[in-house]
This record gives sequence, C-alpha cells and structure tokens, in this order.
Amino acid sequence: MTGEMSGQDVTKQLSLLSMASRDDGVVDKEAVGVVEFGERMTRLKAFLETIPENFREPVSKKKKKKEEEEEAKKNAAAEAANEGANAAASGVAMVEDPKDTYEGPPITALDIRVGRVLKVWNHEEADRLYCEEIDVGEEEPRQIASGLRPFMNPEDLEGKNVLVLCNLKTRKLMGFPSHGMVLCASNADHTEVKLVSPPPDAQIGERVTIPDFDFQGDDSKPFAENKLGKKKVLEKLAPFLITNKYGIPEFLGRPFMTSAGVCTTPLPDGTVS
Repeated sequence: MTGEMSGQDVTKQLSLLSMASRDDGVVDKEAVGVVEFGERMTRLKAFLETIPENFREPVSKKKKKKEEEEEAKKNAAAEAANEGANAAASGVAMVEDPKDTYEGPPITALDIRVGRVLKVWNHEEADRLYCEEIDVGEEEPRQIASGLRPFMNPEDLEGKNVLVLCNLKTRKLMGFPSHGMVLCASNADHTEVKLVSPPPDAQIGERVTIPDFDFQGDDSKPFAENKLGKKKVLEKLAPFLITNKYGIPEFLGRPFMTSAGVCTTPLPDGTVS
C-alpha cells in the first residue's frame, strides 16, 4: 500500500489498496502512508519519461537477430572496402591465390625425393648424355641418364645432392636403362640449365613437399609409374613448375620443401623439369 507493488501478489495488493482508499474504510491512510492509485500512475508516467526512446518499444528476438546480422554485414563490407582502399593507396594490388583456380592433377602425384649422385660417366653413344648412379634411399642406387653434358662437367654432378623424380618408368636412352629424372631449372631458350638443390642437411630419400598441400594422407601417395605416364601427369604439371625471381623452385607460388628447408637454384624466372 506504500507504492512499492510487484510480484505475484500484486492483485491482492490492489484489492487492499482499494479497501484502504475508501473514505469509510477502517485503515488510517495517513498513519499507514497509503499511496493511492492515481498517485501511483503519476509516478509511473514520470518514470517512463526517463526511459530513452529507442528502449520504449520491445524488440522481438527475430527482429533483433536480423538487425545484428545486417549490422555485421555492413561492418564486413566496410572492412573489405577499407582493405581495398588501403591496398590501392599503397600501390599494392590484390593478388588472387593461384591455388584457388588450379584445376590440374595433384602435385602429390609426383614422387620427388632427395638423392645423392654417387657416380657420373659419359654415355658411350650419346654426346649429350651423362650416366649416373644416384642414392635415393632405396636398397640399391638408381641408374639415371641425364642430358646435362652440354651444361656442366661431371664434377659439377658427382657427390652433389639433387632432386630426383622417382616414379617414372624405366626406359632405355640410347641403350642405357634410366629409372628416374634429375630435376633442373632452365631459362626460356634452354641455353642455361642448373641443378635444383636441396638444403645440405636434407635427408637422402626424403620426399619433397609443397606447403598447403597434404602429403601425409592415403590420397596423397604418389601415382604408380604406369598411371603417371598414361595420364600424362608430368606434362600437365610442367607449366606450373617454375623458379621465382630468387631462384626458388615453386608450384603455384609455394616452394619445394624438405625437412631441412627450402630447395634452391641459381637460375631465377625459369622452368623446372
């Protein structure tokens, strides 16, 4: 009856208020401090006037969620616009990741390993070919023929660590059975050819990987030799195997990697094959 009504008993309190407000009632209104209904409404209106306009109308949960989503979209759009403006202002172009649009065979189809050249000799019947024995982490060294004689001396190869594409079928080159390919970088007119070199601490036989591509799962195993050749996988991947301006061999802007770090060549802006 004192003007502080709330809770489940508010209806009972209103009944008591009605009884207390009667002139012929038994309650001494002044002694008890009864606040009559009219005064209560005046106080309530005064309180409501203090509430800000945007809080006076209740907002449904659905409407509130929609407003929050719209606000989030506006903020995201503004942030993207700011990033674009900042890039334009700084002269930096927004570059698309080539991985997003690549539709060729997986790079994991290739079995590229670190190898060490144990022995080099001239092919007896081909002026352009070296014959090599290369340790790629298997029980026996592989015999591989490479058309590198016009570009380097035997001592430039022997004892060196190289990258070897291992899942190629054995084929005879001028009678010499070659099982694999030593990867090299070359310039556009093929007048310069240089070895692709792993870091000195790379493990012989370890597989070369590319960042952002899964080389661990079952789907990432190298293709069998027959499948690699039949589907012309190497030919389809070749345009994407390049060296950047620093001579780092790359696939879709990502470097050839070993457990010891990045592979290198002394030849920038070339192709790898």
